[in-house]
Amino acid sequence: MSYNNHFHFQFQPGRPPVSLNHKVSDLYNDETKLRGRESLVSLQSSYDGPSGPTSYGGPSWSVPFVESGGGKYLPVSPPSRSASTFGRFKSFRSRVQDTIHEDGSIGMSLLGAAAAPGQSSSYRPVSGDEPGEPAVDLTSFSGPMSPQDHEFLKSLQAQEASGKLTGGLGEGMSPTVTVKREQLVASSPIIKRSFTRSFSMRRAPSSKSRAGLKELGQNEANKRGEIIEVIMEEPTDLSSMAGPSTVDLDLDRRHSMLPSKETKTEVFYPQPNWKPFSMRWPYITCLTLLSVGLAISQEVLYQRSAKEPLLKFQSATDLGSGWYFVVKYIPTIITVTYGVLWQLTDVEVQRLEAFYQLSTSEGAYAGKSINVDYITLFNFTRPFRALQRRHYAVATSSVATLLAVSLVPTLGSAAIIVGPDRATRLAHPDIEKMITVSPVLSRLLTMTLFIISVLGCVLFYQLNTRRSGLLSDVKGIAGLAAISVQSHIMMDFKDLDVANLKDIHQTLKNRRYTLRNSSLVPEGAASISSREDDTLDPYLPQNPHPLMLRAEGCIPFLVGILVFLGFLSAVLFTPASIVTDKAPWVVTALAVCIKLTWGSLDTAIRMLEPYYILWKRNAPAKTLTLDYTAMPFAVVAFRALFNRHWMVFLVCWGTIMVEGLTIFVTSLATVEGRDFLDIVQSGTNDEGDKFLQKGLGSGSETVLSFTVTLALTVLILIYLFVVATAVFLRRRHAFLPRQPSTIASVLAFIHQSKMLYDFVGTAKFTNAQMREKLDSLGKKYGLGWFQGRDALIHCGVDVEPLMNGYKHGIDIAQSNQPWLNMESL
Repeated sequence: MSYNNHFHFQFQPGRPPVSLNHKVSDLYNDETKLRGRESLVSLQSSYDGPSGPTSYGGPSWSVPFVESGGGKYLPVSPPSRSASTFGRFKSFRSRVQDTIHEDGSIGMSLLGAAAAPGQSSSYRPVSGDEPGEPAVDLTSFSGPMSPQDHEFLKSLQAQEASGKLTGGLGEGMSPTVTVKREQLVASSPIIKRSFTRSFSMRRAPSSKSRAGLKELGQNEANKRGEIIEVIMEEPTDLSSMAGPSTVDLDLDRRHSMLPSKETKTEVFYPQPNWKPFSMRWPYITCLTLLSVGLAISQEVLYQRSAKEPLLKFQSATDLGSGWYFVVKYIPTIITVTYGVLWQLTDVEVQRLEAFYQLSTSEGAYAGKSINVDYITLFNFTRPFRALQRRHYAVATSSVATLLAVSLVPTLGSAAIIVGPDRATRLAHPDIEKMITVSPVLSRLLTMTLFIISVLGCVLFYQLNTRRSGLLSDVKGIAGLAAISVQSHIMMDFKDLDVANLKDIHQTLKNRRYTLRNSSLVPEGAASISSREDDTLDPYLPQNPHPLMLRAEGCIPFLVGILVFLGFLSAVLFTPASIVTDKAPWVVTALAVCIKLTWGSLDTAIRMLEPYYILWKRNAPAKTLTLDYTAMPFAVVAFRALFNRHWMVFLVCWGTIMVEGLTIFVTSLATVEGRDFLDIVQSGTNDEGDKFLQKGLGSGSETVLSFTVTLALTVLILIYLFVVATAVFLRRRHAFLPRQPSTIASVLAFIHQSKMLYDFVGTAKFTNAQMREKLDSLGKKYGLGWFQGRDALIHCGVDVEPLMNGYKHGIDIAQSNQPWLNMESL
């Protein structure tokens, strides 16, 4: 066990050197002209001394930091005094007019806050609250501790234990600008919005109605980017109105008969609207137009095929390399790429939906915001869960993506058929073959694309009529910590260190949260009549490990890869090929299922990688800003390779390869492998080039193209099997008390961490600024058991050194001897 249990003090002078600045005459105040000599009466005075820090209440003391080069904590000082309005050198004669006449009304308790002699300025109003303690990082103390320091630490820990945040945490937000109603209306004409930057379907706000005033106030806050307070109604001063009937009335009775109105104000918080490019209107517009274009192209292709075949040939060698590539690969490449483009949008919509819910004017319940988990859900269940929560944007995006990823490639590959039927081609290898478009499958594909285009229009409206409330992307643990330290939201996670997701939901389900000025703010508990249904979120994962990293999920997937490899061999080289002749879409559909299942494995690895690095202890600061779930899968592969996160790289590279699996498998669906075996047996004496260019009589493949396609398909399946096996062997054990798949789950890991002091004032930092700040601190981080700010033992992420690492099933906080080294167990 490691403790930082000692301080080191360095006493400093309590007051800077005093300069003699008094003079006998004030004929000249300009320093460039003749000045009077100094007065001897000011020999021991600090009257109007040089500007600089002045200590009050005793000497200051400094505490060296660990790994930070030293720092200083100064006692709270009274408000600073500015120089006199009469100039720097105030005459002795003018001081006579400033004499304070003593009387009994002056309290002697004010002497402790008296200004230094000779200083005069306006005074700030004294706050009714106690002055807050300085922002401290208890992990950086070193040196022997004195009794005063023990008392100081105990006072901070007592405040944390009683529910009061310290060190600048939970300091709240207050308006920085006050605007009157008349000023707001006068300075808010019809807003001219730039179509390329912000798209809105709403009308221009009106200044006549109260709702219009609220919209004007919100627009003004958005324009300024700061919190503003608008005075909606001011009290009318009627005390000067007098008449004959009020002459004889006393003052109290007179005020009781006059109408009075209190000042009514409203506070408006800025609502920024950052969103990734894949959720902005140009990208959604392009997806919608692409859907319409593909639907029209498919219909045109069918109409042309109905009049005459698209291609005629007797052997695959008659097609040529160009036409062969167009026929065999281009349709599948287009449909697969189309699905990937929709996936980029769908991932971001699911990830940011909680922030859209929090940024509404009334906020959202925990079950619809910080407890939302779309990451671990299987693809086909997401639309239903989104509809249950009334997250219509997620439902729209999920349905469109499912159709684009699964149905469009399957129908696209099956719609192109080779005629005549396979039995005829096998009986007459030299018969003329034709490539046509299936009328039924083509119309289904066209209808599917039009449905996706309609869903794209709906998603366009949903995404551009709401504001995200974010200034930049919230990535990783650091992003969530930065937007949570300004309020008291961390106190809601007391005793939830090792709770599972269901217990967290049961604790927070009746509490409402909102996103104000880029900070998460709790709105308090709801009334009994408006509480949520207990069955809102019964499907939160209870196991601390994702399904695809456990035996019940990974082993069936491995078996499925082997079964698919055997099935592919059967339909190619045995009479079972009748299956693909009657239903050519079966092979493509199975390949799509493998792709979707691999996507679940990919998501689990990307989600857990930062926590796995922290679990291994002494992780660099960039781990807190690492978030692989917020990147496209192609970018993740190269980023993981650069970061030397080999497991993430292998899995994400498999995600890229599995997209090619769909393309290659589709081209094998129309091939009769028995022709290939016959050619191999009968053509052993032919030259190499002639042998490779021989066409397979039952389809549009040559020996070379069939061999390359089959080899790539088998290699991809073997790669998926080997990588999935390695992932299961290396990551099958749980190393977290729960899955970090929701905002609440992550906040429960850090709610008592001392590292939160480093995030004070970073709510509006970008990811790059946050990474630069954390790197400058030079600290290491880990996941395990540590002593929190309240002096109790907690489990989560904090600055090293920790007390112990985390081992699943061992709760050090419940142990009778928590100081034991549990790592040896």
